Amino acid sequence: MSTRVITLLTALCLLLPIDAALAQSAAPTPPAENEGWRITIYPVLAWVPAGIDMDISLPLAEADGGILGQIIDSRLDGAFLGGFSAAKGAWRLDADGLWAGVGGDRLESPAFTVDADVIYVHVTGGRRIVKDLYATAGVRRLALKYVINVDALGVFERKPGVWDPLVGLGWHTWRRHFEVHAIFEGGGFGVGSDVEVATSFRFDWKPIPHFGVTAGYQFLYFNVDDSVRGREFRVKQTLHGPIAGVGFYF
Repeated sequence: MSTRVITLLTALCLLLPIDAALAQSAAPTPPAENEGWRITIYPVLAWVPAGIDMDISLPLAEADGGILGQIIDSRLDGAFLGGFSAAKGAWRLDADGLWAGVGGDRLESPAFTVDADVIYVHVTGGRRIVKDLYATAGVRRLALKYVINVDALGVFERKPGVWDPLVGLGWHTWRRHFEVHAIFEGGGFGVGSDVEVATSFRFDWKPIPHFGVTAGYQFLYFNVDDSVRGREFRVKQTLHGPIAGVGFYF
């Protein structure tokens, strides 16, 4: 997980100078402190997690040692992401929701199959600290469902749900015909999940008033524990991949 995070953060650092160059070539329209609200709605953001990793620790009965293993062959059953943002002066609000159906098989011993639904609602508020850089804080509600079929032992199902407090940084550049958005957030802190890390980068192109297209990349990692008969069911989940969609700007 740390290697992927470092790679994504490095990519963001490389992309920010590109944003600066675009800003110099575009007619600047910096936001004024007394301007009205800028509202953006993303009704459809298609997210295709190209990387799906699951590490499962599962107690099956009081007398056994349970199973512990990483999914070897992962698959995507479907995903949907939608979002909303509102900005005025130095303040910004972002909200989005996700459903992803994923699964995978472990063919080595211990052999098992996992089907998972990952649903979240994510809300953050931000305050500009310098130019386009915002300090953010918020919450993510994770509603998870794991159905695990273990060879010769039957089916095990868990539905852990957690509220994760989040803190982070956001980079939001706004111009007449394009926008650049980059975020990094960390959270959980043992209040909800043990650890959560999320980062994303998106570029919005607005060729005509009130309409545009957006594309980028998103990464999400979380580590959730759930008590089962006095023992811990633990899952470490990673989802990352490209996103694309449309936006309406007001």
